[in-house]
Amino acid sequence: MSIQNRGIMKITVIGESNVDIAVSSLAESSTKGCTPGAIAFHHGGVARNIAHNLCLLGHDVRLVSVFGNDDFAKKMIADCRDIGMDLSQSSQYEAKSPIFLSFNDETGDMVSAVSDASINDRMDLAWLKGKMDAINESEWVVADTLLSVEALAYLIDHCEPPLFIDTVSPGKAMRLVEAMKQSEKHAIFAIKCNQAEALQITGENDMAKAAKTLYTNGINNVYLTIGSSGVIHCFGGESLSYPALSTRIINVTGSGDAFFAGVIHGYAMGVNYEETVMYGLKMAKANCESEDTVNPVLPKDIHISKV
Repeated sequence: MSIQNRGIMKITVIGESNVDIAVSSLAESSTKGCTPGAIAFHHGGVARNIAHNLCLLGHDVRLVSVFGNDDFAKKMIADCRDIGMDLSQSSQYEAKSPIFLSFNDETGDMVSAVSDASINDRMDLAWLKGKMDAINESEWVVADTLLSVEALAYLIDHCEPPLFIDTVSPGKAMRLVEAMKQSEKHAIFAIKCNQAEALQITGENDMAKAAKTLYTNGINNVYLTIGSSGVIHCFGGESLSYPALSTRIINVTGSGDAFFAGVIHGYAMGVNYEETVMYGLKMAKANCESEDTVNPVLPKDIHISKV
């Protein structure tokens, strides 16, 4: 499957929308007493973050997600609509919003995190099936692995546009492994995963080998992010490595989502593989240098107008 440059694209993004609560230390942590810090609330979720970034980049974006009915959800829905997201295929339930709580050290790196997101169990096969006709009206489709295994397998088999998948976390990445086993089509245009996720789903400690293993298992383009060591892109049986950009880290939450949005945007703008990865790296750098989960200020040299 090939992708041609079409400029601004009609993109559907499927998956989680949550509330990010980031707890950041302002000094080295102590086992005694209270550590000075800062607590920030942001709208997050891998799918929602990718959709937000793609909206900022100028694309026509539909978010297919699930929302609760609390005040967090009301504000998140309003903000999504304000930045131009189409929520017509999203669902709202009598439930609390998913919450992602992260603990970051004084350098901005995430130390640990906790997720409370039972509402995401609603993203099952029955929920997805009723939305496939609308999803297939898109030019591209992006999904995270918060969908159930059965829903992911169904999406792989019935998604007509090119499908991009973010594996989210080591535990959730296994849903993609199981979905590929259930899938008859057994092919995906692109995935993005980090080092921990790649190790979990391939068993490979060598990241170049992990990328090639994913490629040989039906994934046309593998984007493997390895933090300060950069990115590996595997396609056509070839793996290329790219160093990370020098970054003043403030908050790493959402940087992987920004990277993937930048890669997708690179495809849209018709740049070559190297520039596509650079679009992702520039978006990730900008995101790390922002206190927000999604940096509202785009890198200056990323082209966002129609071609």
